[in-house]
Amino acid sequence: MRQRLTSDLGVYALSGLFSLVVFVVALAVLSATLPDGLGDRQLVGLVFGYLLFVGVYAVAWFIYTGIEAREEV
Repeated sequence: MRQRLTSDLGVYALSGLFSLVVFVVALAVLSATLPDGLGDRQLVGLVFGYLLFVGVYAVAWFIYTGIEAREEV
């Protein structure tokens, strides 16, 4: 298990999970500290931007997995 978590893909997975936790905490802090809270439009913009980031991150992870698979041959 430790070897899997310290591999390159394990680091990708852990950093992706960390970014999700940071995003959720940031949304909670923003909704609590903004005078009117997060509006629907602001929330949709933030979530859409984060989903774009996660999409690019997933594509990079997929490409890296393909490269790593070819190097083992």
